[in-house]
Amino acid sequence: MKGLILKDLYNLKKQNKIILILVIFYLIISLTSNDPSFFGGILTFLMVMLVINSIAYDEKSKWESYALTMPVSRSDLVLSKYILGVLLLLVAFAANFVFRLATGANLAETLAVCVVTLLAGLFAVLLILPFLFKFGVEKGRYIIILIFFILTMLVTALGKTGFKLSDEFLSLLPVLSILVIILAGVISVAASLAIYKNKEM
Repeated sequence: MKGLILKDLYNLKKQNKIILILVIFYLIISLTSNDPSFFGGILTFLMVMLVINSIAYDEKSKWESYALTMPVSRSDLVLSKYILGVLLLLVAFAANFVFRLATGANLAETLAVCVVTLLAGLFAVLLILPFLFKFGVEKGRYIIILIFFILTMLVTALGKTGFKLSDEFLSLLPVLSILVIILAGVISVAASLAIYKNKEM
């Protein structure tokens, strides 16, 4: 498992310069616009994209077929992508946390915003991985875009209705969010394992 994750990190290392340029670019935009949340959101999005790119690398190089000739199980291949996603998002969380504190945000607000951004990133990874394992990166990307478009339209439409959450619900939102992520994680991993088990290499 460790070897699989190191392999992914090594492959992603090839994109270091591009990622660094993007990070600096969005960092400057965030500073000039006085909006530290923008940087955190973009950084989280970039980490999610790196997870997708790692699967694209594997597909292009036919890595999966080769890996299964070694003492590596299909479950290992699947779980390594989830672990990679968590590690990358934790890096984004740490960078976002330090950046917000450096811009003068208070600790409580910084922690709350960073946790929300982390949970959003985790949910995105949990949502997209089963589709990528099922349809591959090329087809999966279109399906993912469609899903996020529909979700965005639903949230926008709900906002226009004037719908507001009660204070009682908002007070429970942190706990509910964590429970949703745990449930989504169980469903996502189970779905990915089932898909990958029957996948032809």
